[in-house]
Parts: sequence; C-alpha cells; structure tokens
Amino acid sequence: MKLISHRGNINGIQPNKENTQPYIQAAIDSGYDVEVDVWAVGESNQLYLGHDCPETETSLEWLFERRKSLWIHCKDFQALSFLIDKKLTMFFHEQESYTIISNGYIWAHNLLEINDKCVIPLLSESAISQWTQQPVYGVCSDYIQYLV
Repeated sequence: MKLISHRGNINGIQPNKENTQPYIQAAIDSGYDVEVDVWAVGESNQLYLGHDCPETETSLEWLFERRKSLWIHCKDFQALSFLIDKKLTMFFHEQESYTIISNGYIWAHNLLEINDKCVIPLLSESAISQWTQQPVYGVCSDYIQYLV
C-alpha cells in the first residue's frame, strides 16, 4: 500500500510547515510520497504551493525532480491546464466523490465504494483508527506514520 503524506505531515497537522519545500522533502526523505497543493498564477504560470491560496513559490523543475514521490492536487484551473501535459501525477477536485488521477488511479472521498485502484484520504487520527484495512492502492493522511 502506498503511504502518502498530506502536505508533508506525517505525525499530525503542522499548518505553518505544510506545503513548504523543506517540509515536503523531509517527508520524502522519510520514505513517504506527498500530496501537495499547487496553484499557477499570472501569464507566466508561476507555480505556488499552498492549500487555501498561493503561498510559497515553487517551480516546475522542483516538482519534476520529485515527480516519483508527489501527488499534485491542482488547486485552480490554471494549474490544471498548465500541468496536464507535464507527465506528473496530478488531479483536480472540489467536492466530487471520486476523481481520476493522471496515473490511472482514483482519488476516493466516498469510502463506501473503494477497491485496490483507489487512494483514500484519512485525514484525522480518528479516521485512521476507525478504518478497517480494506484493500486500496494508497492512503493519504496527516498521520501517515500511524500506518507504518
């Protein structure tokens, strides 16, 4: 099962560190993949990391160098449009139950119907502790270390 750190968190939510390059790299160095939030701004498509808004500048090169470990959540249409042909693992969703990821897997928010083609977000400690280990491709969590 693929273990995916949510925004770089592995052992709890750290809002001041999430979606920053050093924090993401630390999670990768610890052996996890990382889901990151990416925005594109302006005519030059300057890329930023950040959950609710573009916060920390990044680059396509930085993302591409870590492409084997990153699951890119495009936060706006501009990021989706800019990154769609860049051979990165990426997806876009707002409130959908299921979203197709560019690598052929399914990002599943509806946990009632899941299988080994799904990546599921278990973002709280209680979600992790209540989850009955069903076969899935991956789990994304702020507490991903709890599944080791």
